[in-house]
Amino acid sequence: MTLGLLIRDVTDDDHDAIHGLVKSAFERDDEAELMRELWSEHAVEIQLAAEISGVIVGYCAFTRVSCKPDLDGLLLGLGPLAVAPEHQRQGVGAKLVEKGIELCRKRNARLIAVLGDPDYYARFGFEPAAKRKMTWAGFDAGDAFRIIAHDKDEFGGVAPDEIRTIHYHPAFDMVS
Repeated sequence: MTLGLLIRDVTDDDHDAIHGLVKSAFERDDEAELMRELWSEHAVEIQLAAEISGVIVGYCAFTRVSCKPDLDGLLLGLGPLAVAPEHQRQGVGAKLVEKGIELCRKRNARLIAVLGDPDYYARFGFEPAAKRKMTWAGFDAGDAFRIIAHDKDEFGGVAPDEIRTIHYHPAFDMVS
């Protein structure tokens, strides 16, 4: 664990630093430009910065997702999660995800979705979305598309052979 790590809410003044961080963490522009688009459309519901000695070294965002057939309640998608390369594998990303999930729960999110490494996200309680008869609209991501939902939530209202499809904000289409 990185000493002196502060997890805090993001302010508008942080956007340039986060843009640079996301670009550095992903080693390309797509995700960084995605953030500019999401900010311009006020599409980010929850966002956190990880800071060490006044420098942002990590970032995590949660945006609204939609579902077809419709599903009531607050539905959120985690992403992007970015950590500066020199601070990766030190627990920064985990602290961001843990705090983010805590905030999602405080807001009574019915569902949190993520597309990412199944082993990494399983430790936070994400399970394969297919177990709950859900899939991602982008492509068949298998176990890499995961969700957290209340255990007792059956997500009723669909036929036994029907699958719900989760849609991220359209800005995510720019990320390949």
